[in-house]
Amino acid sequence: MKPLSRILLAVAALMLIGMYFLPMWSISLDAPQYPEGLGMKIYINTVKGASEDDLTNINGLNHYIGMKRIEPDAIPELKYMPPIIGVMIVLGLIAAWLGRCWMALGWSGVFVVLGIVGMVDFYLWEYDYGHNLDPHAAIVIEGMAYQPPLIGSKQLLNFTAHSYPDIAGYIAGVSILLGFAAWWVSCRMKKTKEQKTKESTASNDAPEARNNAASGLSRISVAAMMVFVATALVSCEPKPEAIDWGKEECAHCKMAISDKRFAAQLITTKGKVYKFDAIECLAGFLNESKVAKDDVHSLWVADFTKPGEFLNAKKSFFLQSDKLQSPMSLNIAAFPHQKDLSAALQQYGGKELYWDGVRLLVAKEWGDDEPHKH
Repeated sequence: MKPLSRILLAVAALMLIGMYFLPMWSISLDAPQYPEGLGMKIYINTVKGASEDDLTNINGLNHYIGMKRIEPDAIPELKYMPPIIGVMIVLGLIAAWLGRCWMALGWSGVFVVLGIVGMVDFYLWEYDYGHNLDPHAAIVIEGMAYQPPLIGSKQLLNFTAHSYPDIAGYIAGVSILLGFAAWWVSCRMKKTKEQKTKESTASNDAPEARNNAASGLSRISVAAMMVFVATALVSCEPKPEAIDWGKEECAHCKMAISDKRFAAQLITTKGKVYKFDAIECLAGFLNESKVAKDDVHSLWVADFTKPGEFLNAKKSFFLQSDKLQSPMSLNIAAFPHQKDLSAALQQYGGKELYWDGVRLLVAKEWGDDEPHKH
């Protein structure tokens, strides 16, 4: 094995020491009621909150929807992983010292297998937590599961869950690549091939440079076109319509829409607008599935602090209080920020809600079927 290969393999093994101190995976939750987000960091031997109280808050939310508590001591994989990584460090250093090509390839191959097994196990862990729910939880929505994505983002009720590798996860990936590079440098690269490559490269430099420039311009053009199209699409997105107050009727209860503090609108993917005299009418309309789930483009609710203006329902904060006196008597108002909701709560009393809670409340009070997710 060439000296460079030994160095690469030794560095690959020593990099894994960082996995004992740095997070391997990160899962975060974004929602209107948590403007700074919630998150947890998964290490090879424990699970911690991204901030001091995050794991406690996540467990509280999980209890609300029937998920098990996340207890690091109850996860056996967190006990197996530290010694497994320790063995991989030692084996990598031994392979670098002995200098055998097949050892570099074997070490990297074993690491790949361990990575695949780890990802499958992580997926099954997420699946168990997201599907094995307490049927007596405070909120039970039939057919709803709360499994976070393995990699990427996913909407879970009014939360958006993000799941991605963290620093130690990237360290593991780079370590695998360095292991394969050590094998390639030592066993696969031939001087004759390098010489032929240099000669052919010298004769083709000019046309290749032109091709690269043309390719670069093409990519820039495509990117510019995509930005233009995206901007055009955003600018053409349907928005809430003006309401002829006191004359238009509610699509759900057929009463006149007159109170600017409580009105709501539903916009379909085809641009049709349904207007409501109260937020609870919009929720009841959805609970009765009068518009198919796939046909709903967006939901809008009146801003209680700025009557006549509308907020995205899924990003709003709601207060239910008997002192609000909404047209349909469930007395629900919407606010753009947590601070506005807190001020209203002090003034009117009542209880805080989020959009899914509004729909559940309406289903309970009006005897609708269990709300379907929109």
